[in-house]
Amino acid sequence: AAFCIGLTMVSADWISLWYKSHVEVKGNRTIRDLTAPKWVLYLMSSAQFHATVHCLLTSNRLSVQIAALTVVQLSAFGMTLRRKGFISQKKGVLLYAMVLVLGMIVIFDDLRRRSLFNVAIFFGNVAAVLRMYCGMDKYVLWCGVAIVFNYFLRQGILNDQAFDNLSPIMHISSWLMLLGSCYLKHS
Repeated sequence: AAFCIGLTMVSADWISLWYKSHVEVKGNRTIRDLTAPKWVLYLMSSAQFHATVHCLLTSNRLSVQIAALTVVQLSAFGMTLRRKGFISQKKGVLLYAMVLVLGMIVIFDDLRRRSLFNVAIFFGNVAAVLRMYCGMDKYVLWCGVAIVFNYFLRQGILNDQAFDNLSPIMHISSWLMLLGSCYLKHS
């Protein structure tokens, strides 16, 4: 899973570089280009970190992969509708938010069933803060997360029970870090 994530990041960077040098870009390209309150965009972007953490904690439930694919495809469809003028900017942001919520429900259900919910939330939020607020390089970030997960897996402690008393504290403190960084960045 870590190799696929790394390959995806490298491929996206190469395609973005080529695209910038060969194609004139008009309109919105990413969530960051949308007109919405900055804190909303920040929290929407944090959902992508949770999805990447879940990819590193991948399971054999097909519903998770289908949910991730649905989020990507419906988001692209929404951007196309927006670019062609069929829906307003506000409806595009609303569609994207609803699609993210749908995907997160499926992912959270899988994490809860596998007793990884609090640990995954912690790592997703910390990854989002390190990247979006602290500016950590994405390659360093995801290599670090993959190494930590690999270590925990080898030790047999990658689950909420292994962290028993710390797990809810990790979960809540990471949300406070994410919301605090959002406030500090956009106030």
